[in-house]
Amino acid sequence: MSRTDHTRRVEPARADGYAEIGRRLLLAGRTMAAQGDPAYASALAILAVHATIAFTDAACIRFGGKKSASNDHKAAVALLRATIRERLPATIERVVLRVVGEKDMVEYDGYVVRRAEADRLFEHAERIGAWAESLLHQ
Repeated sequence: MSRTDHTRRVEPARADGYAEIGRRLLLAGRTMAAQGDPAYASALAILAVHATIAFTDAACIRFGGKKSASNDHKAAVALLRATIRERLPATIERVVLRVVGEKDMVEYDGYVVRRAEADRLFEHAERIGAWAESLLHQ
């Protein structure tokens, strides 16, 4: 399992700001997706990754007062699991792992994302965002 000890304390009241970033990234992604231009695929994939991270951070901050500071993207998911326990459905955990697992490839490796891949990542991010919103508003 990934380590969860590389964290940074954040006041729980700041969780709303992280969630708002996630919302805005999803909104920008919807605008890109509506254009239908395959030239936006890599940007759409990056937005999906960062929206997922923002919502993951928001949940960890709201319920645990900290966020991952690890370079291991899977550590954020381990922290999420440790923080919210049974409120993290296994299906959401798998989707978050899948999306953050693509971060290095879509951002740093010079990989040009195909439209179908970007759409799939963005659909995952939308699902994660909807789940996080319901959790944050309980």
